[in-house]
Order: sequence, then structure tokens, then C-alpha cells
Amino acid sequence: MTAPFNSSAGDPRCLNCGEALSGAFCAACGQRSVPADPTVTELAGDAWHELSGYDGRIASTFRGLLHPGKLTVEYLQGRRATYLPPVRLYLVASVLYFVIAAAAPESARQPGQVLGPGGLQIGLTDTEGRTLSPEDREALRKDVEGAPWVVRPMLRAIVEDPREFRARLFTIMPRVFFGMLPVFAGILALVYSGRRFPTALVFAAHVHAAAFLLFALAAAARLTGSPIIEAAVGVTAIAVFGGYVLLALRAVFGGSWPKTIVKAAAIGILYLICAVPAFMVILIWASLV
Repeated sequence: MTAPFNSSAGDPRCLNCGEALSGAFCAACGQRSVPADPTVTELAGDAWHELSGYDGRIASTFRGLLHPGKLTVEYLQGRRATYLPPVRLYLVASVLYFVIAAAAPESARQPGQVLGPGGLQIGLTDTEGRTLSPEDREALRKDVEGAPWVVRPMLRAIVEDPREFRARLFTIMPRVFFGMLPVFAGILALVYSGRRFPTALVFAAHVHAAAFLLFALAAAARLTGSPIIEAAVGVTAIAVFGGYVLLALRAVFGGSWPKTIVKAAAIGILYLICAVPAFMVILIWASLV
């Protein structure tokens, strides 16, 4: 076993594993070359790295995400140490979205309704938008019992406590969305034949992360309480995301604009078809929890 660092002799060995040092980091264990007694500068640097996230990688990653397709291209070209891994980025962005969406108040545009993820409207109102009375609720409960057995648990859960049902949706939906990542990647690899599935999976994680961040802004717009601001930010987020996807597809996979638009439409339609049963799973799961 190699000897530990000897500060008096100036022995250039790693304090952690004892291997000889040839630079600022140990080639064996990765620890920085540091003195035995920590300095104020070192402690301040460690605190900044922890607060800024992975030595600045979070900031670099979110800057890169502003350029459609850049993170995927960088990853595929082997430049990965500067950025968060795709799956970690996806998880950070999705958590941010669901935290904001869950904390945001009910939509100012639909009084009496509770908005779920992605703009799903869950609530009990009459045709004029007023919240149903206890008598109306009781009548609706009787109607629910006459509904098909498949949807009966979901309708019963919504009638009993729509806000609790919404809360369960916010708990379940992130898991299902994560499970849909390989589905989206598979569709992408199918449409762009000849592309490897891992490449499509990296692209899927980056695009979904961008979507979560954009729609987090749309959810945060509900905090203003202004229907105009909410509508404007929501429409803008959808338009920006549509353009973002087209630019990202061209940056990563190439192709002319007409081909990119056609392929993007095909990917969207196929993904929507696959998302319908996934959405039903979410609703049924939330009603049975």
C-alpha cells in the first residue's frame, strides 16, 4: 500500500487513497489535490459548488437547453462532463414543473374548476360555471352509479373530492410520464429510421425537459390571477415549444424543413395515440389509490 500524504516532506500523494498525484486531481479516486488543513477559500468554494449545483453544471445545462438540440449534439459528440446527464436533467425539470403546477391556484379562466397537469380540467360545475350544490352532488352520485363500471371508480373519486383526486394525479403522473420516455424514443427511432435508440432516448429526455420548463412558466402564470396573462403565457408556451421541437429535430437529425415538419407531425400523432391509454391508466390509478 502506498504511503499517505506527508505535508512536512511535501510528498505529492493523494490524501484519500495515497496514490501519486500528477495534477490537480487524483487519477485513481478523483479527489482534488488539497492540503490536510482546509482553508477558508476551499470551504467557500465547496459551499458555492454545492449551492450552484455540480460545479456549475446546472447553469451550463440550462444555458445549453435554450439552444434547441445543442445538449443532444454535445452529448453525442462526447462532451458530457460540462452538463447534467439527460435523465437527471429530465428529473430536475419535471420536479420543478409539478411543484409549480401543484402550488398554483385554480385557473382564473375556469372558476369552479380544478386544473390538473397539462391543463386537465377537474371539477364540479353546472352549465353556467357555478360550483354544484350538495343536492346536485347527491344527484350526480346517483348518476355515477349508473355509469359503465370501468369509469365508475374515477367518476366517484371526482365527485367525492375533486381536489384530492387532482393531488393524486400530481403524484402519479410524473411516474407515467417517465415511463413514456422510451415510448417517445421508440417512435422517434422509427420515424428517423437508421438512428439508434439510445440517440433517440437522449433527445427525448432533453426535449421533455424543455417542455417541462416551458409549461412550468405557463403554470406559474396562474399565480398572477389574471386570465389574460394566463392565456397569453399558455399560448406562447405552446407556440415556442412547437418551434423548439422543429429546430431541435433539424439540429440533431438534419433534413430539410418540409421533411422535418412532416416527421414531427408523424411523431406527434403516434405519441398522442400512445398517450391516450397512458392517460387512462393515470386516471384509473388515481381513482383507485
